[in-house]
Amino acid sequence: MSRREALLSLLQGETVSPIPFSTYGVDRYSHPWMAEDPSYERVLEYTDEYEYILALHCSYYASFGYSDILELLDPDMVELEVWETEEAEYFRRTVHTPKGDLSCLSRLSRGLHTAWQLEYLIKADEDIDKFLSIPFKPKMPDKARFLETKGRLGDKGLMEIEIPDPLCIVVENMVYEDFMVRSITLKDEMTRLLDRALELILEWLDLILPEGFGPVFRIFGPEYGAPPYMHPDFFKWAVLGYDKHMIDKMHQHGCYARMHMHGPVRNIIPHLVDLGADMFDPCEPPPNGDITLDELISMVGTDIVLMGNIEADDIERNSPAEVDRLVAEAMETARGRACFICTPSASPIGSPLPDVTTRNLIQFIDSCRKYGAM
Repeated sequence: MSRREALLSLLQGETVSPIPFSTYGVDRYSHPWMAEDPSYERVLEYTDEYEYILALHCSYYASFGYSDILELLDPDMVELEVWETEEAEYFRRTVHTPKGDLSCLSRLSRGLHTAWQLEYLIKADEDIDKFLSIPFKPKMPDKARFLETKGRLGDKGLMEIEIPDPLCIVVENMVYEDFMVRSITLKDEMTRLLDRALELILEWLDLILPEGFGPVFRIFGPEYGAPPYMHPDFFKWAVLGYDKHMIDKMHQHGCYARMHMHGPVRNIIPHLVDLGADMFDPCEPPPNGDITLDELISMVGTDIVLMGNIEADDIERNSPAEVDRLVAEAMETARGRACFICTPSASPIGSPLPDVTTRNLIQFIDSCRKYGAM
């Protein structure tokens, strides 16, 4: 059975042997910058050879302040100012909306392949109407690039599209504390934002699903509405009430929904089953999470593919012996009981890759191969 076939079997609710594993995107297909960084080469040789790759591809990203979404607007609507320091590159974007200007500021730190939002488009309550007036129009991703990557990936795994849920689009355009307050004081305005975000996401799915993008869609954002930060009723409204539309559309086209949520999830798991989610990550153990892998499996059985259970911090800081122990425990817990993919909870974002992370990623793969085949 190829690695691709093994992943598809899991998605059909079948346990497989050996147990699959993933480095959560440390491969030549998910993050092209890694393939260009010599410090990643040793790990990439391993992932090419052994990993069950879920190749993260294009994304309709959530943060309108630092993404390609603003570039989809009429160029006359957006002014971009860029400046550099020794530590970072900064991006100031001013959007001329039909109801007035909005601006945001982001930073790309040197040596880190991620962006930090310093100022958000929605700063004041009156900015909500301005944001809603922006004529965003989802755009078809580069299909030729997708097919080229899929061809290179071959039987090593499955292609995966990243996509926010409506809540993610709303939250990532304002300070989180402001979002928490507005969810109570401005319920009508928050509803309008969520409705508009869902509309945009469904438009994008209507573009890409008939063209064969997928088959896995990694949905991020539900954790913003989860307890203990938000009331369970809010999660039911803002996540269950909206994400079901996305998942149903994916299923109509034979695709699969992977729900991404860090932190405590014990009380959320039944809702994920009701949503029809096919996969769930990163299944963080205590203390970052609030449920063990054994308990999680007892709740869902083979109804959902469970991914994760190894904290990224253990890969970045621990000893190889400890990484080996953690993998052995996870594999033994899941064997024959769950549709399980052993993964870290996140992938590295730094360049160059530290020696300890290189060592432990290789140990992780070696341990997964050893214990997964028992």
